[in-house]
Amino acid sequence: MAGSPVHCSAAPRSTGQNFAAVAVGGFCGAALRVGLGMWFPDGPGFPSTTLGINVAGTAALGALTSHWKLSRRPPEWLRAGIGTGFLGAFTTFSTLILFVLGAERGLGLLDVVLSLGLCVAAGWAAMALVDHLGDGGRPSGQHPDRPEPGSGP
Repeated sequence: MAGSPVHCSAAPRSTGQNFAAVAVGGFCGAALRVGLGMWFPDGPGFPSTTLGINVAGTAALGALTSHWKLSRRPPEWLRAGIGTGFLGAFTTFSTLILFVLGAERGLGLLDVVLSLGLCVAAGWAAMALVDHLGDGGRPSGQHPDRPEPGSGP
């Protein structure tokens, strides 16, 4: 009906619990990123540690997204704390941009291409792996406990 409010159940509610979880998760994710940067500093010329952190964080987010899709989802505050908070602060695309702005054009372009390509590939591969393992290694739609897509109510 025209003029009716649209409700989206996928949109997160802004609760104090969510904010607290994002704050705690963000602190922990940023602390881990800084610690890894201190223990494994980027070499001269290329931010390999930053690239590794971004690829690992993207893969983790892809794996968790698929896991949460296949299993009983944890509470919203926990998803916000881990996804938005911890992994959002752990990955550091702002550092990628700072490097690109200060690097020679070719090296900056290489970092952008590697970062985007590897992060997309890692996220996709992690999601596919978790989906595959969640189906017990069966091809999609052949899991005995789950109906084929589109066959249910």
